[in-house]
Order: sequence, then structure tokens, then C-alpha cells
Amino acid sequence: MRILVVDDDRVITTLARRVLEESGFAVDVVDTRESALTNAMVYDYDGIILDLGLPDGSGMLLIEELRKRGRSTPVLVLTGSSDPESTIRALDTGADDYQTKPIVPEQFKARVRALVRRGGAQRTEQLSVGNLLLNRLSRTIHISGAELRVTPRELAMLEHFVLHVDQVVTRSQLLEKVFDMSFDPGTNVVDVNVSRLRRKLEEAGATVAIESRRGIGFVLSVSPA
Repeated sequence: MRILVVDDDRVITTLARRVLEESGFAVDVVDTRESALTNAMVYDYDGIILDLGLPDGSGMLLIEELRKRGRSTPVLVLTGSSDPESTIRALDTGADDYQTKPIVPEQFKARVRALVRRGGAQRTEQLSVGNLLLNRLSRTIHISGAELRVTPRELAMLEHFVLHVDQVVTRSQLLEKVFDMSFDPGTNVVDVNVSRLRRKLEEAGATVAIESRRGIGFVLSVSPA
């Protein structure tokens, strides 16, 4: 799942990114209303974390524009507790929830999980293939009912594979969607992480396997009986 954080306060964005990435989310960060609008129209985000006081105008204008353009992406407003009227106006404008500053990590995680759940009518909360079950809200993986321990990066990678089961997933796609890199750093970071995930799946007795396609990428498929 992918979240857009919109705030020009680096302390807030650094903490929000860390907390979200620890939960297995891919995170984009922008600091203006215009850049947020551009990103939100290009990418299908699962949620937007939005500060109302942006350098180029109120975040409420962004919410209005998104709703006018038919974007129903759930929005969590970041607000100061001393400004309840702005929060009420944002909710009336189309925001889904609010979070007071400073961010309290566990509370923030719960708010984001609830936010993403609001988009559930258009997204599947649980993904399954073979004997693997991935819960996109609790960020957990089970193999034949037993929980599989993985890193947040491995979970995000497996989520992407399951969403594209039996399809070739290129290294470039993984770099962009999982590692938040728009270019190839010239290392084998993707292959190393895929190898570790593949080994964990094998050791857990998963009936799915990640196969390499030489020079192209990888494919997640159900293992033959």
C-alpha cells in the first residue's frame, strides 16, 4: 500500500515516513499543494496525510480539488489542537479523519489503518494465493494459518508480487513501488531482498514460489502440486 504525506515540516514528515515504513507502507512525501495534486492524480494512493498550512495555500483547497476531480482517496488531516474550526471545515470539505500534532506513533498507526480501511470498498483487505494469506490492514502474512515473520520491506515486496501473481514484475517496478527509487542504484539490492523472501517462503512451506526471469524480472506463481 502507498501513502502520500503532504507537509513542509521536515520533523513531521521524517517521523511520519519512519512510522509508516515500519508498518510496511510505501511512502511519498511532498511539501506543497501543487505537487500533492500532481502526485494524487498520477498515482492511486491508499491514503493521504495532509497538513492544512502549506506554503502555496490551504490543504483544504487540495481536498476540494481532489473531490471535484473524482478522487475518493481517503484523507487524514494533520492539525494543531488549538485550531478546531479548521479541522471541522476540513472534515466538511471532504477529509475523512484528523490527527493532532505532534504525532504519537501508535495512535498515528491506528489512524492510518482506519483511514485505509475507509477505502476498502475499492480495495481488497486480504490477498490470498495458494496457502498464503496477506492482510493489507494488519500488515501480516500467514502460511497455512501460521504467521510468517518478514521485514516491512519484504512484506511490501510480497504484496506487490501477490497483486501481480503470474505476471512478470521487473526490477524497475520493484525499485519504484517498494524501494521508493526512481532509478537503478547499480546494486543488487532487489535480488538480495527477493532471495531472502524466497527462502522464507520455502522454509515456511508456502505453495507459492518467486521465479526469476533472466534479464527481465520475477514471477510469483503457485508451485506445482
